[in-house]
Amino acid sequence: MLLSQLAYFEALAREEHFGRAAESCYVSTSTLSEAIRKLEAEVGFPLVNRGKSTYRGLTGEGRLVLDYARRINADQRSLTQDLAYRRGHLDVTVRFGAIPSAADRAAELLGRLVDANPSVRVDLVADLTSEDIVSRVLNHELDAGVIHPGAARGHTRVGQQGAVRLTALGSVHFSVVGRRATMDRFDGHVTGADLEHLPVALLGRNMLAREGFDRAMEDVGASVTPAVETTSVGSLRALAATGNWVAVVPSSGAESGDLVSLPLTAPKVDLDVALVRLDTRPRSMLIGALDEAARA
Repeated sequence: MLLSQLAYFEALAREEHFGRAAESCYVSTSTLSEAIRKLEAEVGFPLVNRGKSTYRGLTGEGRLVLDYARRINADQRSLTQDLAYRRGHLDVTVRFGAIPSAADRAAELLGRLVDANPSVRVDLVADLTSEDIVSRVLNHELDAGVIHPGAARGHTRVGQQGAVRLTALGSVHFSVVGRRATMDRFDGHVTGADLEHLPVALLGRNMLAREGFDRAMEDVGASVTPAVETTSVGSLRALAATGNWVAVVPSSGAESGDLVSLPLTAPKVDLDVALVRLDTRPRSMLIGALDEAARA
């Protein structure tokens, strides 16, 4: 059994397409397909359900092998990273996930990581849900991410195989962004009651930040019906820039151009955020560097 076979197999499960998997591994489709057939012959079971030329999911045995392949491939990546560090620097690509409401916090953490380790490169997957990030960390598809910590409930038991570790990064609070002509009517802040009468753009209902917003509005008896929903903070700001909507976004300082940001009050919405990563032993040099950046 070769490491390359396990890497190709993991790529196929991730991409769910032979051609895309081969492209992601920088090999031909025939090379990837033949490697997986050899892996199947070695383990003695079909691992992939195939049509005439299409991927149709994994067999039961394939799902079992995938669990092991992910762990073996992750250990191989950690070994390679740690050996690179022995040569004097951390020369790796960190695969990082970020929720929309903590994009700025993720950028700050990654900035500290790269300041301390200039050879580190970043593969940032943005606008994920906290649940998506936890799942991808557990499946070794991401090295770490920034989430709302409630999404990791049930996965943080110390010493448990497949557990994650959280490092608190403080909290984010929300503000309301809109064109100056719209925002000048308010006296330095916007309330939940004000939002009832405005065309509002919000994060989607599948985001924990949105759930926190909805709970806070319910607590003060405000009924805010969004005119637009999206999973992207960048899209929220772009919508606000048109002047057709105001957007509720994580606070990040002053806006540019004609956009104005005012704090959201009555209720004030604060949501905790945290770094999440696998709780592995031994801890790789990359994970150690991420922990240091989170504590800085």
